[in-house]
Amino acid sequence: MRVTAVLLALSGALLMAYGWWGVNTVAGRRRYDEMAGMIPFGLGVLGALLLVAGVVVALIAFLEVRRERRAGG
Repeated sequence: MRVTAVLLALSGALLMAYGWWGVNTVAGRRRYDEMAGMIPFGLGVLGALLLVAGVVVALIAFLEVRRERRAGG
């Protein structure tokens, strides 16, 4: 589960960086001028959701390990 959390968080961070580039830089706006930045903005939002999902998965994994250690197993 830790690998899944890391992959989700990394994918989310990369998509958010790409979204920031596409919306907030001159080169990004020039690249996506026909769509008014909708693609990078959407990918940035998806990246934020993936990042949150990665944090939630990591938290669940942490709590499971903690519970197992308390139970002695």
